Amino acid sequence: MTHHDAEQRLERLAHEALRGLPPCPAPASLQARTLREIERRAALPRWRSGIAQWPAAARWMLIAGCGLCVPLAWLLGPRLWTRLTSLLIESDLAHRLSGVRSTGHSLLSLAELAAHLLRLIPKEWLFGGLLITGVIYAALAAMGYLLLLYPSVSRSGAHSA
Repeated sequence: MTHHDAEQRLERLAHEALRGLPPCPAPASLQARTLREIERRAALPRWRSGIAQWPAAARWMLIAGCGLCVPLAWLLGPRLWTRLTSLLIESDLAHRLSGVRSTGHSLLSLAELAAHLLRLIPKEWLFGGLLITGVIYAALAAMGYLLLLYPSVSRSGAHSA
């Protein structure tokens, strides 16, 4: 007897044993809940259903529309960018946005300062700090998991009034 024959024989025995079991009825409320959910989903507007439930014509129109957006973005993107930058240069908007530029420079200086300070800290300290943080995080996660598994443990020391 080969391995394949043994597997087929075991499969046949399991199938016969399962077929001999009496049918297990579903809970009485399951059918009502299922039918209610089917009716609720059928009543949803088409745009709320998944794209797989859309008519084929609508799906093809969506695909074609997305396909048209890519070349349009490639063709019109540089023109729109040129027009926008010329408007910014010629208008008063450029003066108004100078505050945004100075804020960006300040944030960049702050990031450079943080990077410089990080370079001053020895790597061993940084890795040690990360390791300690990870161990503490893992311990807290383990305690939370244990409290979920054994909720009575967290109340064993508490006295009821």
